[in-house]
Amino acid sequence: MIKSILAATAVALATPVVAQDNPFAGMKGKIKEGQWEYHMKMTMPGMPGGGMQMPAFRQCITAKDIESGGFGQKDAKMPDGCSVRNMKMSGNSASYTMECTKEPKMVSDVNMTFSGDSFSMKQNTVMDQGGQKMNVQNDMTGRYVGPCAK
Repeated sequence: MIKSILAATAVALATPVVAQDNPFAGMKGKIKEGQWEYHMKMTMPGMPGGGMQMPAFRQCITAKDIESGGFGQKDAKMPDGCSVRNMKMSGNSASYTMECTKEPKMVSDVNMTFSGDSFSMKQNTVMDQGGQKMNVQNDMTGRYVGPCAK
């Protein structure tokens, strides 16, 4: 279950490789090349302690990742069965809906705010696992920590 939820968060940052098919093209210039550190908290109704803080992790974001919008996903590709719609960019904010039709089926409403060397993301997801609906909220922050190690 946790793996499915973490995969949903990774998918929210994934994008297609082809620029003209890339709904995330407007994010270019909002994220810079280099090492980023991510922090994420996941909450679900009934979860004790106000949610689960996931371990922080780091990722090297390359110019290619930024150009394709593929930060956070191996091969910079949208997973099979997932699509993005209603992409809106306004200043330093982005919002979109992501829908995945393969198991686990899910619909996520995502809001991101970019602020120089950081970003914040709120992702509200409704997952359907065998007819059981589950609401999950992920709050993620990312901050630039320097150049990638060579």
